[in-house]
Amino acid sequence: MTNHLFVVAASVLALAACGKASETAAEKVIEAQMAKDGTKAKVDLSGGGLKMSSTDASGKTTQMEMGNAKVSEADIGLSFYPGTQPTAGGATRISTADATMYTVVLHSDDAPDKVAAYYRDKLKGQAEGKQYTETSGDGSHMLMLADDKQKHLTQVMVGKAEPKGSDIQIIANRGTAK
Repeated sequence: MTNHLFVVAASVLALAACGKASETAAEKVIEAQMAKDGTKAKVDLSGGGLKMSSTDASGKTTQMEMGNAKVSEADIGLSFYPGTQPTAGGATRISTADATMYTVVLHSDDAPDKVAAYYRDKLKGQAEGKQYTETSGDGSHMLMLADDKQKHLTQVMVGKAEPKGSDIQIIANRGTAK
């Protein structure tokens, strides 16, 4: 269902930009499409993003905010790189009974190596009893901290931005420990 939902949501977001009437029609299209597999959904495309709550045929609920979600440093478990704030439309929150996933996009005028060093220090400072991995190449960095006991995963991707600086994407998955 989740992949199906993303395809429908992404397709309809473009239509919603055309105005309130198109926005309302797009919300109804998504809700109707999801109803085909027994999912009840409430979709809201106002405010430049997607907000949706759904309950599938088995009773599992999902809450989703794409584009205009409010994602904080506390949510992701890391501070934002100094001088940055989430970019407009660059934050997502998806919650189920099993986990909540946060995504935030940041931009800095600093070089990728400097930004990666900042997050390397932050993640390594949290790494006791957890698995830390890092890969780098061609000016890009991917840093990851996994905590199997808590079912938490944090990924930081840093890449070269054009014309200068760094684009930063942080994904934090906070699972429900069983």
